[in-house]
Amino acid sequence: MRTTLIAVLVTSAALAQPLPQILAGAGYRNTPPSIDAAPGQVMIVSLYGAAARLNAPAAGDPGPDALFGRPLAGLTARLVETGQRVPLRQPVTIRILGASQTHCLGGAPSCAPVTNLTLQIPFELAELAPATTYAAIEVYDDGRLLGHIPVRAVTDRPHIITSCDDSLVYYSVFGGETLSACTAAVVKPRGGLIRPGLPVSPGEPLVAFAYGMGLTKPAPGAPIDFKPGLTIQPFTLRFSVAGGPAFWAQAPDGVSLTTAYGVYQVHFTMPPLPASPALPPCGEGGLYGNVKVSIAGLHASDEFELCVAP
Repeated sequence: MRTTLIAVLVTSAALAQPLPQILAGAGYRNTPPSIDAAPGQVMIVSLYGAAARLNAPAAGDPGPDALFGRPLAGLTARLVETGQRVPLRQPVTIRILGASQTHCLGGAPSCAPVTNLTLQIPFELAELAPATTYAAIEVYDDGRLLGHIPVRAVTDRPHIITSCDDSLVYYSVFGGETLSACTAAVVKPRGGLIRPGLPVSPGEPLVAFAYGMGLTKPAPGAPIDFKPGLTIQPFTLRFSVAGGPAFWAQAPDGVSLTTAYGVYQVHFTMPPLPASPALPPCGEGGLYGNVKVSIAGLHASDEFELCVAP
């Protein structure tokens, strides 16, 4: 899973200021002016300044209460409109899916734990951050403002869920599986995770589970009034053999959002294989998947591997 790192240092001097100072983000030397996010996207943000309280990772409530952003270990988050002297829209609660803390070694007095939060960006992002403005993620620790992170709304930031995603979210599609490498959450409609030993054949339908595919029609609405729908923008799938050039491109059969938890279903059909190069066997010689698939929207893309039978 792509991890957005926003490191916020809170020193004794900074605690007296209304907003902590953001020092680094997204792995760059200079802090980016904002992070890009798609409506409904799941992402991880990491901050300094929260009180040490988590000895083990904590998962958010998977039940209905989670949809309303109940506090997790005293931590809450919300999405707010920015760029307006008088806000025109009310803040929207952000759902926290999981939280963990990286503690200091040896109890150094000047060291503060890093708090990692898995958040689901509200679908209302597009309303709070139209093309000319930004929204912001505000994180609170027992009511104290911990971080203010500018967010730019984009149409999409696709991510196909994998077994290696460190999001503190349980994915039932991987339940009971013994996997030797990162495996994409791609299944046959009647069940069966695609992997070495259970390959897909050309012409078979598949379903991939994803985040960050953007808005749908009808609009999802608030969690209590959630409406399933199809994405409103196009996506393109490209297929290549063992890292070679793309031999096939197609649109998905459909991309749907069926729950308020931000997980999309990408429906597609495995295309015919090229005459050359020859398809190497998957699961051998360090090659877990023998066909690479990329999925691209209007803003961003992601890729994953499939085990395909010749």
